[in-house]
Amino acid sequence: MSNEYLNFKEISDKVLFADLFNHLNILYSIKNGEIKTKDGIVVNIKKNLYFNTKDNSQKGSVINFLANYRGTDLRNAAKELKDIFLNDNQLNHRELPVLELHYHDILRRNSISEKVAQEYEVGFVKQRSIMAGKLAFKIYDRQGLPIGYIGYNEKDNSWLFPKGLKRPLYNAHRLRNNDLLVLTSDPFVAIKIVSFGITQVASLLANSMTTDQEEEIRTFKNILLLHNEPQCIVERLRYHCFIKAPCITSSFKDITKENLEQFLN
Repeated sequence: MSNEYLNFKEISDKVLFADLFNHLNILYSIKNGEIKTKDGIVVNIKKNLYFNTKDNSQKGSVINFLANYRGTDLRNAAKELKDIFLNDNQLNHRELPVLELHYHDILRRNSISEKVAQEYEVGFVKQRSIMAGKLAFKIYDRQGLPIGYIGYNEKDNSWLFPKGLKRPLYNAHRLRNNDLLVLTSDPFVAIKIVSFGITQVASLLANSMTTDQEEEIRTFKNILLLHNEPQCIVERLRYHCFIKAPCITSSFKDITKENLEQFLN
């Protein structure tokens, strides 16, 4: 068991339910100082405490909520909250490794050209590092400063996010106007769309949208959201921009240029 010190009171006070719900992609509404979800969760915003109208045993802080939601204990829930919301991004304060990014068959099979892979700094890592054997995507912050790499392992379809890396809006530093944004959850899909010649594309790097990402996305007039569970994100954005979220039966990784053009019309 980890001996890491966890200040339960600090975590309970500083991590807001709205931010946690955003992270978990939980749909909610706000009215009269309360947050409500369709599952019966009611949050007193001022006190940052909740109760469940369908289960009297469920109540308390964000730690209590996450422990119930994950089916885990309070310490594990507190550690997850600290890691996500309260740890400073140490990657910004140390020199980043320089990874050699090699063009790979994974990219070719996903219709991502070598030219696009080089320009957008995506490639397979062979050298010794935590990204070895993975497809690495170089990540930049809003100002265009490099902050690290995320890695994709095709064998188990998993993603590796280095500890301390706070999710930016992927590719936002390359966007040139605020008229249209094609928004994906998967950076693979974003790079594939770039290969179609459409560069006004960004990725959430997850199924959820953080509060910081939302603030940035709200500046766009029109959004095409390519997401398998779009409802929560649509609800959060629809009062600020025109948003379209098409439904498809297959994975968005299989999207074609023709599909995308139909969605944009």
